[in-house]
Amino acid sequence: MPITAIAIAAVVALLVLHAVGPRVDPREPPVVKSRVPFLGHIIGMFQQQAGYHITLQRATRKPIATLPMLSGKMYAVWDPYLITAGLRSKSLSSTPHILEATPAACQLSPHAANLLRSPEGPPLVEHMMQQVIPASLKGPSIQRLNQTALTALAADLTALAPSSTTPAPIPNAWLWLRHLLTTATGQAIYGAHDPFAANPPVEDALWDLEKNLLKLTLNLPRFLAPLGHSARKVLFDALTPYYSSRKDTDASTSAFVRDRATTLRGAGFPDGDVARLEMMLPFAALANTVPSLFWLLAYVFSSPAELVERLRKEVEGLVTKRDGEGEVTLVMTGSVIEERCPLLMSCYREMQRKTVHQVSTRTAVEDTVLKSRDGREYLLKKGNVVQLVIGAGHNMEEYWGEDVDEFKPERFLGSRKADGEDGPGSSKAMRAAFQPFGGGLHLCPGRNFALAEMMAVMATLLLGYEVEPTNELPAFSTRSVIDAVTKPAKHGEGFGVSIRRREGWEGVRWAYEL
Repeated sequence: MPITAIAIAAVVALLVLHAVGPRVDPREPPVVKSRVPFLGHIIGMFQQQAGYHITLQRATRKPIATLPMLSGKMYAVWDPYLITAGLRSKSLSSTPHILEATPAACQLSPHAANLLRSPEGPPLVEHMMQQVIPASLKGPSIQRLNQTALTALAADLTALAPSSTTPAPIPNAWLWLRHLLTTATGQAIYGAHDPFAANPPVEDALWDLEKNLLKLTLNLPRFLAPLGHSARKVLFDALTPYYSSRKDTDASTSAFVRDRATTLRGAGFPDGDVARLEMMLPFAALANTVPSLFWLLAYVFSSPAELVERLRKEVEGLVTKRDGEGEVTLVMTGSVIEERCPLLMSCYREMQRKTVHQVSTRTAVEDTVLKSRDGREYLLKKGNVVQLVIGAGHNMEEYWGEDVDEFKPERFLGSRKADGEDGPGSSKAMRAAFQPFGGGLHLCPGRNFALAEMMAVMATLLLGYEVEPTNELPAFSTRSVIDAVTKPAKHGEGFGVSIRRREGWEGVRWAYEL
């Protein structure tokens, strides 16, 4: 057949497929077609992942859309008001996706996968997420978890750069902060038998797993995801002895680990499957905290010196005592930091706005109507996938103003408009669009633990050290649909810091109280 005829046949086939695409009810969100029928949106999401939504929303300026894909469709929700309604809706459920992805990613046995679904009652995964995990991150349990992590951070930061004249070079700030938080968090959650302690291959495997998690949830074979398969095995081999010998019942272990393992065993999970499923636990504890701290440090110390000096004056208010033996104690209570360090908290929130790209993927388990701020209703039909794209709202000029792409340290100190005024940059608009921790039943339960770790590191570095970046800010890596916070490209390669003690702070030892 001549090449021309083949080309014509291909075009005709695409046009026919395009004509018989998914039917859309007039009440559903408006259709946004791709340049390549049926495959264009799939290709865009595969290449850009969560970033594709930001690109598409900016190109269309729509609050919500129906995206045709093959013979089906997906709803993309971009406007923050609609996202809030979606996060609160009980008929938009993330459970089907968790139940589909988790057994593949963790290689659970068929028996354990069936237990996770709980065919005779509510899914076990919902019980874990709505009751077990939140309960283990409250009251005395979160207090103990925080204190253990902060004690570990205090020791590492005390040993950092003892001299005020000889800088300590850190070639890769990402890898340094990654190790710092992995060490502290591992001790806090796993206790005295932390399988990550002094075990670099296991720590590396955790982040290799994170990078390849999407491939594993798609159940790709080893030859298509060799690094992910290898990382999963390393983590399984490290965690299996921990759970098989019941180290999770040790008195030093956090309630976060202990209660999860107890619940799984009570449901009938054998120890091997407990270990497989719990490979996701350190990922949940660290995958978003580490990049958040990295970008907060990078943005702050790459800013003009005047910002750093203002922040230093603020964090001086966190010092509760400085004894004659050189120990300085900082208070890390969230309410105290909010009250005494408003500029630091504004920098923190602006970092979140810039870097949190979270996509909450759900299924409409029944016909659902979302209502926009202007009263328009959109029908999401039962059985279709819905993506609530929080990152889109963080990047919409109509909420944040023309400087939406800039890092503005003072953006959250107060509205640039009069109280009660609406529109871009107003307090009302920013409150509506700012959703870094999700919402509804899936509001991040570990946010206070992560905040304490990040504020301890930042307050200490501001108060006791001179921190000088050795290069410009790195670019963003691909915005993964698996996690919520964008990571630096190439593992932060090229962005290092030079650290030395500030004069007068050379012999200080750090301590924290809650």
